[in-house]
Amino acid sequence: MKQLVLALYAEGRTDERFLPVIIQRTADRILRQGALAPVDVLEPLSLRPDGGASGREQRVLSVARQAAGVHGLIVHDDANSRTADDALAYRFDPGVRLVQQSEGDVCSDLLPIIPIRMTEAWMMADFEGFRDVVGTDLSAEQLEFPARPLQVEAILDAKHRLQLALNQIFARRRRRKKARLGQYYEPLARRISLDRLGNVPAFRQFTSDLTSMLETLHFIPSGHS
Repeated sequence: MKQLVLALYAEGRTDERFLPVIIQRTADRILRQGALAPVDVLEPLSLRPDGGASGREQRVLSVARQAAGVHGLIVHDDANSRTADDALAYRFDPGVRLVQQSEGDVCSDLLPIIPIRMTEAWMMADFEGFRDVVGTDLSAEQLEFPARPLQVEAILDAKHRLQLALNQIFARRRRRKKARLGQYYEPLARRISLDRLGNVPAFRQFTSDLTSMLETLHFIPSGHS
């Protein structure tokens, strides 16, 4: 069976718990719908730049060198207060240009993944999934989750909002313990509905870009996207 091997350069350790699973599930879904033969999608390798790399472009190049031999390198950046176009122009594109100009073995197939604001916003796109993973009978309204997935991109600090929701849930439990958001990144990544997440424009853009990459790599026929 053919294998798809991807790598990920994420901004933070918590992103490394959530994004690889989301990327693997998304790639697997695309391939199940369009590949001519079964493909085994491995969970992306999480890579970090060498300590001596200074500046965003140098860090991207460092990771691209480590990723030599894999099919594609996904580069994560939270847009925060910027637009996705700004994040591409100032954070992603310069690193791509440096990789393309470099000599030696590198992974030259780079793909951005840019959640608007922050990755944690995507974790709020599927309340039913969140409720199943954390375990609560509180409503989305009580926990201040958006009514529609599209609205997660307007949340200024989704990480803080999620932590407050967990605090509220844990405060109701008889055996209280500290609510730790970090322990839920991977379980939520495995449970979240990709259909619900598909209503978030930034994720929809990533899915389209990943589909195009898989076409370029000849994993699916051209024109599938």
